[in-house]
Amino acid sequence: MTGTTTPSAEVRAAGVAELLWRRGDQPPGALGVVPLLLGELPAVALPWAQVEAARAAAAGGEAALVLSDPRLAGPGWEPLVVTGRLTLVEDGDGSLFTEQLLDQELRKHPPSRALADSPMLRREHWWYLPRLVLLLDPVDVVPGGRRDGPADAVLAVDDDGLHVRTVRVADWDADPLEVAGAPPGVRGPAVLVGQEISVPDAERWTVHVTSGSCAEGRLTGVRPAERRALEPVPGLRARVRRQRALERGCVQALRAAGHR
Repeated sequence: MTGTTTPSAEVRAAGVAELLWRRGDQPPGALGVVPLLLGELPAVALPWAQVEAARAAAAGGEAALVLSDPRLAGPGWEPLVVTGRLTLVEDGDGSLFTEQLLDQELRKHPPSRALADSPMLRREHWWYLPRLVLLLDPVDVVPGGRRDGPADAVLAVDDDGLHVRTVRVADWDADPLEVAGAPPGVRGPAVLVGQEISVPDAERWTVHVTSGSCAEGRLTGVRPAERRALEPVPGLRARVRRQRALERGCVQALRAAGHR
């Protein structure tokens, strides 16, 4: 697939994705996300604890949604890079998310079921339903590369625009990093994004971002990710702490924006 056709079927089939956006003279921003569809447009629905990232992504101009990970994907999945512009809808009461996106999230993201899979859970975890909905208006849709293991990552280089490829890193501890498959003739601030996720529960989800400057298939000035391996299985206390931290972050952001 190439051109500007909206990739509805592929986004519908994908379980996880990478969202990348321009940040001026800095390396591109990056998040691991659950890809959704609002009508025919690719969408991402971030909890309000991620308000700074959502607003930065919307302000960045050009963005890319990358389908590179076959894990948790359904029939019809294929690796794609969808580039375009993001529009942010601040869904402060959760009505947009609940009415049009929640069913998709529950199907694709099992941890959401513990918070929002029934009316009673949704009342208890009301703070989880308001969302920052990023809509991507596709300008270009091109085939991507599939990530098949921890040596694979998505490379995004900002050289007067986002240049995105799936690449392979032979030695993550090297500096400079040799990046096989980098776009030729492109140089600028760059990020390498990889994800590790527990299947099928998705309870553990490690997104690692390594940044630097890319030229001629090398990343220099490397700022490595804090962790690349899948996080360990959390105990009960860790699960409770994580949920409470998410709740606090969402409630504080909603109140700051005047929604509570």
